[in-house]
Amino acid sequence: MSFKVGDIVAFLDEEGTGTIIAIKGDMAEVACDHGFDDTYPLSSLVLRKAIQVGEVIQKDKPNSAKIVGAGNKITKPGFLEIDLHFEALVDFPKNFNAHEKLQIQLRECRKTLDKAGRAGIKKVVLIHGVGQGRLREEIYSMLERMDKIRFYDASYAQYGKGATEVELL
Repeated sequence: MSFKVGDIVAFLDEEGTGTIIAIKGDMAEVACDHGFDDTYPLSSLVLRKAIQVGEVIQKDKPNSAKIVGAGNKITKPGFLEIDLHFEALVDFPKNFNAHEKLQIQLRECRKTLDKAGRAGIKKVVLIHGVGQGRLREEIYSMLERMDKIRFYDASYAQYGKGATEVELL
């Protein structure tokens, strides 16, 4: 498949889309929809075709509230939020056992922290939920082994007891 700079692409190995900003050999640098630039092999990209839509007639006034689906990463200047609920990370959550689920959640957590550090983002909120506390324990264990960070429970008013805020120093 032939790609060019400016093409909108999806990824075979992960969720999301992005725009190709550079191509070097068989690798493409992609500005991802979650705010990071990353390099991918061209073989792992799928071209997204633009859908042509005619005139749309609006019947009702839209609700002004913004609805954000589970798993979306919301970026504000210097701030990143990620939902680590397993259902937000994969398409078919019933196909995984408990150990695989935990490993995928921890890998996504670590990947997000690494990308935030590379992008200069100073605060990351990890939404892990309450549940039995296993994911929170594992996240805290991972964070305790990391350098140049500080972490604590995120705002109770905003997230309840199910989130951890990480400051990248």
